[in-house]
Amino acid sequence: MQLSVLLDAPRCRTDGSFLIRDVPGTSGRLDVVCRVLLSTFRAVPELCSNLQFFAVLGGPPTPPLQLQVKDVAPKALPESELACSIILKTLLYQLRKSEQTHHKNWPEFSLSKKGFAETLKEEAPAESHIFYLIERGKPLEEIPVSFEQPMLIVLGDDKGLPKDHEEILYQYKVQEVSVGTRSLLGSQVISLLLLNLARCLNTS
Repeated sequence: MQLSVLLDAPRCRTDGSFLIRDVPGTSGRLDVVCRVLLSTFRAVPELCSNLQFFAVLGGPPTPPLQLQVKDVAPKALPESELACSIILKTLLYQLRKSEQTHHKNWPEFSLSKKGFAETLKEEAPAESHIFYLIERGKPLEEIPVSFEQPMLIVLGDDKGLPKDHEEILYQYKVQEVSVGTRSLLGSQVISLLLLNLARCLNTS
């Protein structure tokens, strides 16, 4: 099973000029990216070998950029959102000199000049299950899932997916999925969905 998570972060800055002492207020909510990233790999450690994370950063000054994180062992993750922010700040400065860059000390982290539509095209082949995390969606238990096919989970930041990106997403065969009726943080939603997927996998 290949499982990917795609977070759309349309306000997130695409350079490293934000302040580490105030990441939420100066980065376009890079803290949300870090929180969802860490939750993705910590929720179900046994899934990590098949798991990759993408975030598309769409804020100023040079959007869009694609963050990719893969081949991560849970124990090798940054210890905090702050540590994660420092890694991404370094990558954003490095990318000024190339089309793609990897972090020297964290090779699992890379940045490239790709946007939301390009990421979907590359990571959602025709046979994929695409799950869109949204409150109006169906519970995962009501959706037929084949673990032999690639899966892509798509979610927005704290303001949700922009309308134009939602329109791009709906060009694919998409299942709207919800983990409950309450409004939750993106990090909580992705954790709950991954836990439910692991439960379904163990009972299939």
